[in-house]
Parts: sequence; structure tokens; C-alpha cells
Amino acid sequence: HLTGDIHAISAATNLLAAQIDTRIFHEKTQPTKSLYNRLLKTVDNKQVFSDIQLRRLVKLGINKTDPSTLSDDEIERFARLDIDESSITWQRVVDVNDRFLRQITVGQGPLEKGFSRECQFGISVSSEIMAVLALATSLSDMRERFGRMVVAA
Repeated sequence: HLTGDIHAISAATNLLAAQIDTRIFHEKTQPTKSLYNRLLKTVDNKQVFSDIQLRRLVKLGINKTDPSTLSDDEIERFARLDIDESSITWQRVVDVNDRFLRQITVGQGPLEKGFSRECQFGISVSSEIMAVLALATSLSDMRERFGRMVVAA
């Protein structure tokens, strides 16, 4: 069993890789309204945006704070990331260099509904999360660096 920073970096990197693939799967198989409703939390029987969701709205140029006021187009832009699978730069990692994992196919299981794609593994210490951990000067700097990561176009 692995312990320490490198194991934590591997787990975090692979968790994000799994999240990217899961998000693509859900966007291919779910209607926009269902995605939108699952993204929002409900407080006192009313849907509300979280702080990070409000920041996403600003980045999208949507100047609204009440989820019930978004147009269908705004809901679509907010709820879907529309990740181009060929542009994904984020890769899974292991803590050793295994040349036979340099090119793999994920999503081949029967429950993945035929949504497979080629990707690759890297070595944990070469991950962007490792670079952030090495370069961050404070907790706030680390959070800011994590927030600027780009995983695909």
C-alpha cells in the first residue's frame, strides 16, 4: 500500500481523470434539463447556485444569480462542458513508469454504452498536481493554481 504525497497526488489525478470521463458519459446520455437540475442544490425548496457556480456563470457572461431565470440557451451553456474528447490533456497516472500503459483504451465495459476513447498513463511525479504542490507558496496560491488548470478544450 502506498502512503504519502505521491499516493495522494496519484489518487487526486486519477479521480479527476475519472470525473472527466464520467462527465462526458453523462452529457452524451442525459438531457440538458436533467444535468442542470442535478448540478443545483435546493435550499428551502428553492434551487440555488453555489459560489463556484456563480463564478462559472460570470465566466460564461451570464449575469444572473437566480437559477429559475436562466433561458434554455443559458441552461445549456451552464450545464454542459461539451468537452472535445480529442482535446483532453489530463492523463491517469501510476507511481512507476510502465511503458505498456502509455496508450490504452478506456470505456470498454458493457455499461459504458460503447463510449470508449484512447488515452494514456503518465508517471505520478510528472503530473500537474505534483507541479502545483512543488511550486505553491501558500495554501491560497495552491488553490489558485488548481483553479487555473485546464484539462481539455
